[in-house]
Amino acid sequence: MADETRGKEQYINFDEYIRQGEPHRQARADAWRVAIGLQAVDGLKTSPYLHETARRNIEGEISIDEARKLVSQYYIRKTEHDEGRDDTEEADRVSSNISKLLQTDSFTFSLAGFAAIHRAIFEGVFKHAGRFRDYDITKKEWVLRGDTVLYARWQDLRMTVEYDLEQERQFSYKSLSSSQTIEHLAKFISGLWQITEQVTEQVTEQVRALLLAVGGEKLSLKQIMNKLGLKHRPNFIDFYLSPAITAGYIRLLYPDKPRHPRQKYLLTAKGLLLQNEVETGIF
Repeated sequence: MADETRGKEQYINFDEYIRQGEPHRQARADAWRVAIGLQAVDGLKTSPYLHETARRNIEGEISIDEARKLVSQYYIRKTEHDEGRDDTEEADRVSSNISKLLQTDSFTFSLAGFAAIHRAIFEGVFKHAGRFRDYDITKKEWVLRGDTVLYARWQDLRMTVEYDLEQERQFSYKSLSSSQTIEHLAKFISGLWQITEQVTEQVTEQVRALLLAVGGEKLSLKQIMNKLGLKHRPNFIDFYLSPAITAGYIRLLYPDKPRHPRQKYLLTAKGLLLQNEVETGIF
């Protein structure tokens, strides 16, 4: 079947819709802009048909559910095989699913909530949508310039996600600037991505001991030193604390105020993974 939108403009001027001032159009245009933009960030390109369908939804000609149905039917009927069609189909289906999610405006900040989001986004794309993997994976990531990374062990996924969510629930954005907010969100999202470098011999015995001492607690520098039986502060900082912070295993409770009088230190998701591996004898 010939592409029904061939010859039409592929890209929607989202800003124009948003400037028009009609609230419903603004909201729908913004949802599609985010949905399509996220595919571009992942290196995927949406089709002209998807853009035309999105335009019809933004204009109010069809509902978001009708738009998703049209996209699904389009690929069921489509028989001509275009180069890169699989990636384009994924981008189109995921874009329409994300737009539906954003236009619905419902979200539960919990492990089950994130699983539901994954299921909603990848419905009709992956059979495992909404399910935690039960095997380990290693693959190259284009966003890391092709570096091979080791994702979190499948046994640790629920623990690390729950940990990240709990830390985020307790975090306050009140005193942060826009740039600080963006920086914190980036760190939070990267934690959810659950990627950690492969552990190497560069992790010293001192860092291992530090991770075991801190565990799941929030401890002051003095408390950590007491647990380790150390008294010389400069050596502790040089050989234990600083290497662990630099490697991303330890973070400050008040990162923007290093000298905060109630400063505490706690493990990152990456640190928790390593601590678990040390405790279980895997590493």
